[in-house]
Amino acid sequence: MNLNQPYYMVNFNAAACLFEIRINDVPILQMELEGQASSKIPCNHAIFNSGRQEISLIALPLKGELSLSDKFQLQSNIELYEVSDGFVFKEMFEKVEDNELKNQSIPISKKKASFNATVPYKIKDFWSDGKDLKRLKNLKEKLEKAYLNIANSIESKNYSIFKQEMANREYNMATAMYLSQKDSNSRLESMIQDFENGFNTAYLAKDSLVVYSCYGKKASLKRSNGEPALSFVNREKKEQLMLDIEFYLPQNSMEFHII
Repeated sequence: MNLNQPYYMVNFNAAACLFEIRINDVPILQMELEGQASSKIPCNHAIFNSGRQEISLIALPLKGELSLSDKFQLQSNIELYEVSDGFVFKEMFEKVEDNELKNQSIPISKKKASFNATVPYKIKDFWSDGKDLKRLKNLKEKLEKAYLNIANSIESKNYSIFKQEMANREYNMATAMYLSQKDSNSRLESMIQDFENGFNTAYLAKDSLVVYSCYGKKASLKRSNGEPALSFVNREKKEQLMLDIEFYLPQNSMEFHII
């Protein structure tokens, strides 16, 4: 199948669990659900080049529980669309079913599958030559410092630093999502506009956990429910804007970079 702009989506259905879906060890979605939800999430940014791709599902009990609920469900499959002229469905890949998870060890259940993808791009995997963060001592403290550096640049309205730090991440997102330079710039400007419109007080969750991705080459801080640890509060509206970012550490460097 020869497509100009193939666009891959994760189609999921989940209930009564804390779950995570990853492709090539890149988190696509983390969510805690007491009830049930289903949706579709773009995942091109986790497909670095053409070839075999790995999808993994991870399910945990709800907070305070020791085992998965009888109402637990988790199903997922990959759908392929062509988006060069509209949004046209092309193909559905094999579904990963929840009953395969139920038979595995509690409290963590995992299931992996694979699919083949063909894309007209190659993402710059800057992190691939980076340090193995699982071997790094005091990683949480070092990540907190990196997060606070970003937060301080935003609170002080030094958006040039913010743009510079986000450049590699946004380049890869634009490449994978077929965005023009104008559209890519608009993504960052929209975030900056939110900061200017009152979302300007940073908050880094104290009870955050280190979450690794890309087989230990990237890491982020997450709250216990899977949400990003860093948010910006609009005190007038009593709302918060979460900033979902990951970091990697180049060889021969002690400075973390967003990716």
